Amino acid sequence: MGKETAGRRLRALTVAAAVLCGLALVPAQPAAAQTGAMIQPVGGRVTGVLSNRCGATDSDHYGVDVAGNAGMAIGAAYPGTVAFAGWTSGGGNSVTLSHAGGYQTRYLHMVQPASVALGQQVGQGQVLGYVGSTGNSTGPHLHFEIRRNGAVHNIAPAYACGATVTKGAPINLPFPDLTPAGAAPDRFAFVNSAGVLYAKDGAYSSWQAVNAGGATKVVLSGNWIGWVQGGNFYVKEGVYGQWLTLAGGGQVRDIAVSGDRFAFVNSAGVLYAKDGLYSSWQAVNSGGATRVVLSGNRIGWVQGGNFYVKEGVYGQWLTLAGGGQVRDIAVSGDRFAFVNSAGVLYAKDGAYSSWQAVNSGGATKVVLSGNRIGWVQGGNFYAKDGINGGWLTLAEGGQVSDVAVGGDDWFAFIGGGNFFAKQGIYAGWLTMAGGGQVGDVDIAT
Repeated sequence: MGKETAGRRLRALTVAAAVLCGLALVPAQPAAAQTGAMIQPVGGRVTGVLSNRCGATDSDHYGVDVAGNAGMAIGAAYPGTVAFAGWTSGGGNSVTLSHAGGYQTRYLHMVQPASVALGQQVGQGQVLGYVGSTGNSTGPHLHFEIRRNGAVHNIAPAYACGATVTKGAPINLPFPDLTPAGAAPDRFAFVNSAGVLYAKDGAYSSWQAVNAGGATKVVLSGNWIGWVQGGNFYVKEGVYGQWLTLAGGGQVRDIAVSGDRFAFVNSAGVLYAKDGLYSSWQAVNSGGATRVVLSGNRIGWVQGGNFYVKEGVYGQWLTLAGGGQVRDIAVSGDRFAFVNSAGVLYAKDGAYSSWQAVNSGGATKVVLSGNRIGWVQGGNFYAKDGINGGWLTLAEGGQVSDVAVGGDDWFAFIGGGNFFAKQGIYAGWLTMAGGGQVGDVDIAT
């Protein structure tokens, strides 16, 4: 909850959902070429750009190669229709999408058959498959091509050998006749008293049941929905995606998701993490962990009342706060925060900077997202913009039990067992779910 936007997640009890109706207006689209209309389908290191194989030359190479861990999700660069989904001798498991304006994109070497079918309509960022090394390949990577009207699109200005690209970032090329597809919708979720997990995209859309019951916790990140059910860790891509069991055995106690990184803590307090759905779990510690959070490349956890963090699954431990008094933690980018046993909230920007006290005590929960710091104190919801910003009381009355912040403009809290949210500091609160039974909230924006 309130982990990262990454920020995105939630849990609850029996619910009567109040659904508000809204009208969506579609703005007119400009006809001019748009830079960045397509987005990067995966993140990783560039190992080949057209004929330049980053150390060799191959005149028959028509795309960019991005090396990454096997199992990383591959997202559609732009909305389109599946024109091919199958096997080719060179490309292995592959997908080709047709787009507006005569564009096509190709995605090769996937670890298993495509997650989409011929003729299917897909949205920007929708998962097509997962990084692999099938076909003519020497290691896990995505070969990504852009063509227009059958001709190879010159992607060279947007990629450099050895450079790193970020999944979901705009591709810095002009695309005549294409317009940016827009950001992913705001996502909300909750679990009721029967363990039924509900999710929806957009504040005014209808709730959709994700499971039939038994869930105890839910987290949101990007297009991922993750939850604990029967002590197992499940995920799915989007509200209508298929379930996938990430960790079974009935021993999962806490979970976290950030991008293509997944983590969980088992009943012995062993923290496991991995990058990519189909990669192997790696033990981060030997036991004693009680909570885990993920943000970007950061892994943070509480163990023995101390706050630890590391950079990536294979990074070195760093003790951010010791003394055995840490009760809650949050990480967002290079910002870290924790609440100690006296309820004093501390935050800092940068792993090696000094901690700054945000309050004088009484805090029970902290969340970070963007530049926002949010916390519960005395049953009220407080927030500030940056460590040195002024306090702002978002919800008072002593009934706030949990809070969440998504991006820099979405806020949510549980008050009296109901789920409230709003977009913007000074906007009015929306009742997302009533009935007095909601127990945990979060938002993904």
